[in-house]
Amino acid sequence: MEWQEFIRDTWQTALVFLGLLVLTRVLGKTQVGQLTYYEYISGITIGSLAANIAAADADKVWNHYYDLILFVALTYAVSLITVKSRPLRKLIDGSPTIVIENGKIIEENMGHLRYDLDELHGQLREQGVLDPAEVQYAILETTGKLSVIKKTDNQPVTKSDFNIHLPDPIFPVEFIMDGVVIEHNLRKKHRSQAWLEEELAKQNITDISEVTYAGIDSKGQLFINRKTPSNYSKKNNDN
Repeated sequence: MEWQEFIRDTWQTALVFLGLLVLTRVLGKTQVGQLTYYEYISGITIGSLAANIAAADADKVWNHYYDLILFVALTYAVSLITVKSRPLRKLIDGSPTIVIENGKIIEENMGHLRYDLDELHGQLREQGVLDPAEVQYAILETTGKLSVIKKTDNQPVTKSDFNIHLPDPIFPVEFIMDGVVIEHNLRKKHRSQAWLEEELAKQNITDISEVTYAGIDSKGQLFINRKTPSNYSKKNNDN
């Protein structure tokens, strides 16, 4: 490979990488989560257009890049429209379909979806269900995932069934990540760095860089994880 080709391939690939980084951020998390059929196809197309840019001749790069920008813009526009228009959303993404009701498999609905019994039983097993008779409702979502609601007699016993009431968990908040204090979270919880250092001192930690993670856990308690030396490194040093 000549230097000119090397430089061209480098900047074209870097352009694709940075472009996809920005554009996928614009499209949002649904493009990387559980995909509907439409999102799956659009994701493949975006990847194909990006590949064309990386492999294109220098004089065609910006033509292909325009194609990519246009396709992403159209995808983004459709996603905005479907948020506001339920009929269009159902047209593009489809609707969830009940495939089991009150323990009975609904073959007609499965036939419309071209969804066979092997797939159904496989996805039931993934949900810990071996017998369709245990299921009150099984619903095939637009993402292809099977949601299962068991009959009351087959649902696990919970604490509320025994009239045991515990406080709901709270969302964890990080105060230190990899030895760096997250000041924004401290302020949000009305805590100071002095308070944090005092709590660390109670565990004989004088240097914040010694802490891998510290934060409020789901029970509202302060959790501190101190960095530990690698045993592997010690063994290598001993050798």
